[in-house]
Amino acid sequence: MYEQLENLIRLQGLDREIQRLTQQLAGIAPQIEESRLHLAASERDLEEGKARVEGARKDRRAAEKDLETQIEKRRKFQEQQSKVKTNKEYQALMGELASLKLEETTAEDRILAHMEQQADAEKLLPGLTAEVGREKLEFQQKERVLRGAEEKLRLELVAAEEARVGIVATLEPATIQAYQRILKLRGSAVAEVRDEFCLGCSTKVTPQNFMEVMRNDRIHNCPHCQRILYYLRPEVRPAAPAEPESAA
Repeated sequence: MYEQLENLIRLQGLDREIQRLTQQLAGIAPQIEESRLHLAASERDLEEGKARVEGARKDRRAAEKDLETQIEKRRKFQEQQSKVKTNKEYQALMGELASLKLEETTAEDRILAHMEQQADAEKLLPGLTAEVGREKLEFQQKERVLRGAEEKLRLELVAAEEARVGIVATLEPATIQAYQRILKLRGSAVAEVRDEFCLGCSTKVTPQNFMEVMRNDRIHNCPHCQRILYYLRPEVRPAAPAEPESAA
């Protein structure tokens, strides 16, 4: 096979490998970030759970303080009973004491409610803490695996890029320019011709063109899509049937 043509085939293979490796590398960071978001969500749930406990505790303390204030008020009013001189003053004092007693009861109810809220919130903390532990372990394991895969892909990418530089150095300037132009236009620049069909655009070439391409002794372009054509003998073709390289 013509060396320039053979190197063009290798170049396209390397370009595809570089594209594959680049795409896989680009997918590593989003996977790590997704796992980190799961961990952050669990940590946020735990912090919110702790905040609910602390909020209920503060509300309970405030209600207890209110109760102490109400009890102190009622005590002072009770001390005034001995100083009451008229029935009207007595009735007013009794009404005030009844009102203070009601406020005490309300404060006690609030204390009980906040105690229940605190207890309910505290029951959830062990589960939330365990969930954070699981998510953190899973994140660490996944990140370690992905970072390892990332390093392997980077090494493979560097090797492929270096190999590409070596292949490009063997090609004539006009040849590499044509390759780049067709690649940009079609998505692939080199295509096999088989049974008189260009497998790049699935279009039939003339019998004469097919015979010329079969010799693989110089650069031939598909008259329809302009891809650079090559021919593989049946015994050296891949076992799997070839697919068209693009629609046009």
